[in-house]
Amino acid sequence: MEVEREQDSSIEKGSKVKLKEEETLNSGKAIWLRDKAEITEAEYNEFYHHISHDFTDPAKVIHYKAEGTSEFISLLYLPSKAPFDIFYKDFKIGPALYVKRVQIMDHCEHLIPQYLRFVKGVVDSSDLPLNVSREMLQNNRQTEIIKNNITKKILDSLAEMKINEYEKYRAFFSEFGKLLKEGLHYDYAKKDTISDLLLFHSTKAEKERFRTLQDYVASMKADQEEIYYLTGNSLEELLKSPYLEMFNEKDYEVLIMLDEIDDFIFTTFEYKGKKFKSILKGEISFDKQKQEDEKESKKKFEKLLNYIKDILKDEVKEVRISRRLKDSPCCLVGDEGDLDPQMERLLKSMGQNIPERKKILEINPLHPIFDTMLGILEKDKDSGILKEYASLIYDQALLLEGAKPKDPVLFIKYLSNLMLEHAKEENPSSLSG
Repeated sequence: MEVEREQDSSIEKGSKVKLKEEETLNSGKAIWLRDKAEITEAEYNEFYHHISHDFTDPAKVIHYKAEGTSEFISLLYLPSKAPFDIFYKDFKIGPALYVKRVQIMDHCEHLIPQYLRFVKGVVDSSDLPLNVSREMLQNNRQTEIIKNNITKKILDSLAEMKINEYEKYRAFFSEFGKLLKEGLHYDYAKKDTISDLLLFHSTKAEKERFRTLQDYVASMKADQEEIYYLTGNSLEELLKSPYLEMFNEKDYEVLIMLDEIDDFIFTTFEYKGKKFKSILKGEISFDKQKQEDEKESKKKFEKLLNYIKDILKDEVKEVRISRRLKDSPCCLVGDEGDLDPQMERLLKSMGQNIPERKKILEINPLHPIFDTMLGILEKDKDSGILKEYASLIYDQALLLEGAKPKDPVLFIKYLSNLMLEHAKEENPSSLSG
């Protein structure tokens, strides 16, 4: 009996503590019900730590009361650091929902779009019924009004932060920019607002600075019709990419995109009537003079192009003169609708069955190696060294794309042969006997 009394006492004590917490919340004026002027930054931060279990301070506090077609109070927080599990399927999304100061649920995913899932906080509605269920919320007009209101307020707050607190916004974007980009795909009605929030590395930006789409469009060449971009993993490597050579020569800006989803998002996207164009895919057109030069080069190297295509017929679908290259000998490009190389590697690493697609090998007619190869071809089309050169050209293109040679052992063998031939020419006596 004593054990039962002790258990009863423990349950009663726990109930009292819970009741006291509820009383504090409901009758002791919850923080979101208080006047903003009376709340200190420390109090806001303390409440954020409590509801988010994040012990860094938030980047932004959004506390406001909506009146009109829907009446509610919201206290929302934009975190300064992304949770480690934010891209996990079971990540809890949405602010806590209260109706007339009574808590209905901890996370109401219907109050916020997926791409703003980093937002934490509380929404207290005066219009929703106390017995509202998740099923009712899903198709409830008041819920949709609250969601649209909250989304607009968050995006407006981010725009203000970008203008008035740029360094803070830049730090925020480095944590959550990838999520904002999702909004371009999933929230078409707000794509223009979201577009203006994006920051990009660029060939015309300093290493630690960023460019906006407004900046890009404002400085486009008079004859430029598309927004050019290049995707990959490393900013340092991409800024040295041979794919940029002719763009740098012509002073065309190229955005550098480092997120895996970038090509998926931007390949069909437009900003201010300007389409986005990956410089890794499809044809590139600069000026009429360049196209005239290309016709001459194509005529000159036609036999060599056909030879290389025949040698690499199992690897490439076409060999053509490049409009991208100025100094480098070659590069691989995809067709306009092909997967971005970075996205293709990501999907394969996740176990996705991606069909193999042959790419296009582009060669730079100004590079002396092709005059050398053409000379060998005209003398002896069956030359073994010519076949090795063709294979080395293809492997170079793979390396520049971020892939590895298809046959690394053969690549090393051919490269070693080439080095030995060069050594013989430079110092024949060193290799005799």
